[in-house]
Amino acid sequence: MNNNEVYDLKLILLAAREKKGLSQRKLARKIGIHHSSLNDLENGKIKKIDIEILRKLAEELDLSLVLLMKASGYSEVAFMFNKADSLDNKST
Repeated sequence: MNNNEVYDLKLILLAAREKKGLSQRKLARKIGIHHSSLNDLENGKIKKIDIEILRKLAEELDLSLVLLMKASGYSEVAFMFNKADSLDNKST
């Protein structure tokens, strides 16, 4: 992945939900939000998505939190997460 790639949150969430066999309603219930909020999130009506919601989505759908953050416009924060992870994995 390079920093110039664009990620479509709707496509990512849709593919992951279908793979898990979850409807928007079921997924919303599992992560503790209203199904209409999940619909709005997937359709780009929510501009700044709470990172805790992204974390719950990543966990429930077996997705990378960094991927969801990039798709949601948190590229700089996601970059910092990637950098911190790479530093943690290096031996001293």
